[in-house]
Amino acid sequence: MDNFEKVERLVEKANVSYEDAKQALEEAGGDLLDAMIILERRGKVRGPEKPEYVSGPEQKSEYQDVSEAVKESSRTEKGAAFKGVGGFFRRTFRYLVDNSLRLSRNGALLVNIPLWAAALIILFTWEFIWIAIVISLFFGFRYAIEGKDDSGTVNKVLNQASNIADDVKENFAKKSDETDNN
Repeated sequence: MDNFEKVERLVEKANVSYEDAKQALEEAGGDLLDAMIILERRGKVRGPEKPEYVSGPEQKSEYQDVSEAVKESSRTEKGAAFKGVGGFFRRTFRYLVDNSLRLSRNGALLVNIPLWAAALIILFTWEFIWIAIVISLFFGFRYAIEGKDDSGTVNKVLNQASNIADDVKENFAKKSDETDNN
């Protein structure tokens, strides 16, 4: 989080001016909690008018300690970032397990392997596999992803690559025929 975001958060949570928030943050060395304490000591942020005691979990104070609010906000941001990364890896793993890569030529299925296996092959032989894939497109091979997930966009790209290879092959054959006839 950069200084501007910290100043904005401090302005929002402590209800102080940007100038006061920036000055307190500079004095605190960029630490939000210390900046909040500095603002409390200066009287810029007020605590509750009177102490309030809660006897049970169903009763909740309307006042929330500002330093606790800043800590809680920081914790939820870190948790959300981890959930985002963890969620990405879970979705990717599920996609690789639930789908497969289909290789066909002239409409006949040649190979149908799990997508996770194809990903491992690409990962460990990437120097050679891309060349093999491009060459295979010129020999009429077609790739597609099948399975539980909707892979329409990926399959469109794979079909476009196959169509481009077919067009290049046809144009090359036409030009070759033209030069042979002349």
